[in-house]
Amino acid sequence: MLGTIAPAAGAGLIKSLISAYFKNKKFERNRFLRDLKSLQKRELVNYQEMDDGSVKIALSKKGKEIILRYQLDEIHLDKKKRWDRLWRMIVFDIPHDQKRARDALREKLVEWECYAIQKSVFITPYECEKEIDFICSVFGINRNNVLIFYVKNFEGEEKIKHYFSLF
Repeated sequence: MLGTIAPAAGAGLIKSLISAYFKNKKFERNRFLRDLKSLQKRELVNYQEMDDGSVKIALSKKGKEIILRYQLDEIHLDKKKRWDRLWRMIVFDIPHDQKRARDALREKLVEWECYAIQKSVFITPYECEKEIDFICSVFGINRNNVLIFYVKNFEGEEKIKHYFSLF
């Protein structure tokens, strides 16, 4: 019997890894344990073989960080939703000692094609609150240092509408 215990973020990953160890409907236990030991050596998982033959698996802190980074690469703004006529102005003032986190947030906003008004002020017509929360949690940014203003209209709006093809 195989029992797995993993944080919610890693449960899907571990489940997909386990499915790779079934060949002709037979579980390849030795191969699985060998690969699990390799992951443990790399400090990505912690596992323990129980007396009853089951295996207890948990992602390590380093493993969770890797999963978050993979999720970070996959996160995008939903541009297919109908525009609700609200602009989201993202303003951040992240301390200098968190320069890497600040640059990562800025880089992600550029990747999402948000319009840069200044180096730390971006605007987008797309919902981005959950995505901003996620970025802040991954990079340890205090969410109080990142503000989202909801704006109905502003001077120069036509130029930004054109940028986002919102005619």
